[in-house]
Amino acid sequence: MKIKKIIVLAAYAFAMALAEAAVVVYLRELYYPQGFFIQTAADLQVIPWKILRVEIWREAATIIMLAAVCFLAFGRMKEKLWAFVFAFSLWDIGYYLFLYIFLRWPPSLGATDVYFLIPWPWIGPVWFPLLLFGILGIISFRQLLKSLSYGSQS
Repeated sequence: MKIKKIIVLAAYAFAMALAEAAVVVYLRELYYPQGFFIQTAADLQVIPWKILRVEIWREAATIIMLAAVCFLAFGRMKEKLWAFVFAFSLWDIGYYLFLYIFLRWPPSLGATDVYFLIPWPWIGPVWFPLLLFGILGIISFRQLLKSLSYGSQS
């Protein structure tokens, strides 16, 4: 039963990644038609504050949706937290996968990106979240599988 939850959670996370990437495709087309080359938070100033504010709220809503699904799908708090780490990891990795499919971006793993806008713009190379969430995704998946062996059928 729980393995089905993990599979469905993975599908949900990848679907959320696709939706996230679609929004970013639209934003880049509207505000960075010559290409997305960002180095500092100042490079975000081309986006009007009212749009940036909506984007911040959309990011918060995405995190809430990922957390809500994890908290509904699993019974024990430890499983809920590992499920969130797993879903968040797949979501972030999937986001870059879909950006590459749609835009052929990033051109390299060293390309600079905006990771989050909450609570302020987090900017750095693409390789960092891919490595971090690759590791966290594997660890969280193993922890969720390990919880299967304890027989908790939540």
